[in-house]
Amino acid sequence: MCKFFPYPQIINVNPDVELIAFQCEDTVLQLASVAAGATFELHQHPESQIGMLFSGSLEMNIDGIKEFLEPLDQVYVAAANVLHGSINPFSEPALGFDIKRVITSEISSGKTDKAFLKVSPTSDEATGLACQSVVGSWFEVAITQIPPGEKIPIHKSQSEQMGIIVNGELIMTVGEEHEILRYGQIYYTPPNVLYGGYNYSTETVSLIEILIPPRVSGEERA
Repeated sequence: MCKFFPYPQIINVNPDVELIAFQCEDTVLQLASVAAGATFELHQHPESQIGMLFSGSLEMNIDGIKEFLEPLDQVYVAAANVLHGSINPFSEPALGFDIKRVITSEISSGKTDKAFLKVSPTSDEATGLACQSVVGSWFEVAITQIPPGEKIPIHKSQSEQMGIIVNGELIMTVGEEHEILRYGQIYYTPPNVLYGGYNYSTETVSLIEILIPPRVSGEERA
């Protein structure tokens, strides 16, 4: 099994909701497909959860606070044991991701996130490209457009990182492993492991990176 390119597990929550789940150490990343007219019933669990849409729209309910999610525009945040669910009242399916991870009081920042956080313009440190990002109490989500022929320089980070290719293809290298990534696949980079990428195609690739800083790892890292 690839250490840095985990294999998926297909989970059919109900006939209208399908999840492609990846286990990344203590974190579960899920790519979700919610059919037109579908309802994801209110539920809760001990893991904290965040998520974002790639396409379509959903009415998201976080403990009674409702908002329509638009693609690549905002992140929803459901803390541990907080009721959350969604409805797709539209005529097209909604695609997105969510992240689930146990965040204890000892390893959190002590901050409380709002239920919905908007992304804002910034710059990607590795590539220098313009991107959009949002920073929460225990996570960061960055969206970068990688033009044809552009490289993600080989580098490393102190954060755990998961990457999702929304469209096109991207050659990724993590440690000694290499993979051509398409939608439905992800890469996982532990702290201080070298990684990089290259867009060899003629299409601009949308890359979503989810970073979890070391302060939520349960131990200090240099």
